[in-house]
Amino acid sequence: MPHTSSSFKPLAEHQRVYDLIWSQMPHMQKPTSSSWWFFILLPKEKEGYGPRQLMFSISTRAGKQIRINDAWLPGLDLNRPIENGVDRFSGMANGWYCDGRQVYEKFVWNTAITTLSAPDGCIGCWTEQLHGDPIGCEFYRSPHRPLTLAARIHGQKGSAHFEAWGDLDCVHNSPHESVNIDTPLGGTHFVAWRRMHFRGEFDLPTGKETLEGLGYFQRVCLNVPTFPWKWIWALFPDGSMFSAYVPYVGLNLLRRGYRFFESDRKEQTAVSILPAGFWDWAGPSEQILFDTARITPTLGHNGDHPHFSVEVSNKQGDFVAFRAAPYGHANLYLERQVLGGWLRTHWNYNEFMFRMEELRGQVNGRAISKETMGQAFGSLEYTWGLGL
Repeated sequence: MPHTSSSFKPLAEHQRVYDLIWSQMPHMQKPTSSSWWFFILLPKEKEGYGPRQLMFSISTRAGKQIRINDAWLPGLDLNRPIENGVDRFSGMANGWYCDGRQVYEKFVWNTAITTLSAPDGCIGCWTEQLHGDPIGCEFYRSPHRPLTLAARIHGQKGSAHFEAWGDLDCVHNSPHESVNIDTPLGGTHFVAWRRMHFRGEFDLPTGKETLEGLGYFQRVCLNVPTFPWKWIWALFPDGSMFSAYVPYVGLNLLRRGYRFFESDRKEQTAVSILPAGFWDWAGPSEQILFDTARITPTLGHNGDHPHFSVEVSNKQGDFVAFRAAPYGHANLYLERQVLGGWLRTHWNYNEFMFRMEELRGQVNGRAISKETMGQAFGSLEYTWGLGL
């Protein structure tokens, strides 16, 4: 159960932010808007949280016709009716499972009319089948306990039913309205729950299991063109958390598909825009903020994927540095036809499951290394292109 007695904010404030999950803020949406809801789950295992990982998402974007991966579908209509808090639109459910070595993409994969209901506290994207159960995904308000999310997934490569909740004792263990920007030119609205407990039943390509661990949930309303960024999130065995976010512009603004330049110099030609990061100890601790952050891809490693050099620091002398060594990759891209179909914009999302290597640092005077913290695993997003 959520530890509501130690809540660091009034329960009414937690409830207010929790309720925002069931809206994509239609009054803020623009012709370039996109919305998505997602879970990343890291089961508790021998070395810590990982190396196994799961991701489930529901996504949409504005436009007359859009493409999400290989599927064309109607885009989000900004003039759609929303009646009694019920919002219906075309969307996609997508998910993958990584067993620590192999990634099973399209664990669930379908497009359908998606229903987002504020009164019911639910978003669902389901496709009926002629024979068998519907294919799809839904996230909903748990009927069993307050301020808890539940999910039900039935896909082509398995199924899952789990609940996720936070301790509510610090900002990252609670639903957090992390960004709220609304201007005539565009803006963003994020609800992030960066560290949640989860437990549930999973029918995986590797067998049926009861899994529990820690996860991340986010509802994103991006009301500007989808732009390139690098984002990293990692968990240590005690539940301590590291994250950094680096928006950027570079040569790969125009890159399409999953490929890389022929040299590190070209791959790294980029200008970061307002990079930031944080460290959060396990439990109800205060986060340590970093105002300098770099996530640098390096090519030429064994395997199909680049590695990433990660470095963050602040003026107080805290710093963390490591190499994110991927062992799995999943891809999703968004496209939209513009100028009467003459041009197709492309934004490419790549998610790498990684093991943290060569860790060193100092936070609050405490030495940070694999010896002091144990083995960390995480997820790293490296996106490129521009979704106009």
